[in-house]
Formats: sequence, C-alpha cells, structure tokens
Amino acid sequence: MKKLFILFAIPIVVNCSSTKILKFSQKQDDIVKTETLKSFLANNKNPKVVLRIPQSTFNVTETENKKAPKENYDYLYNAIENQLLASGFVVRDRQLFNQIIDNDDNNIDYQKLKNTSDTDLIIELTKLDPQILYETNMYYDKNNNEKIDKYRTRKRYGASVEYKIVLINTNEFAGVYRFNYTPCVEGCVISKSVKDQKKEIKLFKKKGITPYVGVERDVLEDFIKDATTRLVNEMRK
Repeated sequence: MKKLFILFAIPIVVNCSSTKILKFSQKQDDIVKTETLKSFLANNKNPKVVLRIPQSTFNVTETENKKAPKENYDYLYNAIENQLLASGFVVRDRQLFNQIIDNDDNNIDYQKLKNTSDTDLIIELTKLDPQILYETNMYYDKNNNEKIDKYRTRKRYGASVEYKIVLINTNEFAGVYRFNYTPCVEGCVISKSVKDQKKEIKLFKKKGITPYVGVERDVLEDFIKDATTRLVNEMRK
C-alpha cells in the first residue's frame, strides 16, 4: 500500500513543480553617426538608397554543425528593403548597383557612381550574427525572486546586425549602427508541469521540427525589421 501511494504521489509532485523564469538583460545598441548625415536627411526626405551586402563580410556566422541546414538569408534582405520603403526611402536594385561597381574594375569614382546609379546613400550590411550565445545559472521564481541554480546553466541564442552608411556624393563615412536582440528580456518560462510539456510535445509532432542553429527564423525576421526601423529613426535624429 505504501509503494502504491508513492507511485501515485510522484506525478502529482512533478506536475506541481515550481515555475522558473529565465531572464537576460538587454544588450545595449552601439551607434556612431555624423551631423552630415542628419543634415542631409533633413534636406532630403526621400533619399535614394541601396542595400549592399559585401561578400567579404557576409559570413552570417557559418555554423560548424554539419547537421544544420544551410540558411538562405534573402528573406532578411527583402525585409530590410521593405522597411526602408515603408520609411519613405527610394530603394535601388542592389544587384544592378553591384554590377555597376564591378564594371568599374574596383576603381570607384563616387561622383560617377552617384550619376550612374542615381543613388544618394549606401546602406551596407556589414555584419549579421544570429548565433550570439547568452548563458546564465540564474533564474527567477513566480514571485520574481532571483535564484541560483547550483547544478546547471541555461543557454539561449541572441542576434546582432550592423549597418554602415556611406554618402555617395562625398564618399563620406556617415555612421555605423549596431543593434542587438537579447533573448528572454521579458522572461521565458523554463520549468513547466508535465501536462504542459506533453501538450508542447504533441504540438511539435503535429507541426514537425525543423533543425536550426541560432535564433529562429521568424524571431530573426522580426528583429531585422525592428532594427531597420530603428536605423532609420536614428539616422534622422
């Protein structure tokens, strides 16, 4: 009878396990800009821009995990251009712009480039990293009391994106903007009841599990859209 009681009691204890919440502090953005850019945008409400993605800096943190699928980031570039359009910028075709540069045999005359491409600003995507690791052995209980886990640490992926701005007319470096996505700033529940865990497992089986390394695609896309909106706001300040 005692053994039966223990067997029945175990699921009840597990199912009523205390809630644990994971939190990370927001990593601050890093912004360096010039008054020249602010003045230019004040006089040009609808500047003509091109998004440039140099091959030398496009390494989007290639993973060494051979099991992870090779990601195509075109959806992110399209998201950036769409946000620029929504902000009133006139967006030039980046592939055509690259062809113009390539035809100049790397001897770029910026005044000529401005006239040929009819573009005012180059917005260069200098870095995109969706695999920034955040790690902690701290967590919070349901009353927001800080706790320390003596036996394990927990990890989540964050991301960062960096833009470089060039004024074509003067060949002037006009600013660098680095924006960060920090996971679980508002809190992520990391301890759930057995009942909730079973629901999640059923949902995963129904939807199918897609392997990835880094921030999930939909979260990364939302971050890039938000970062581009913040980029435009900061450029105009």
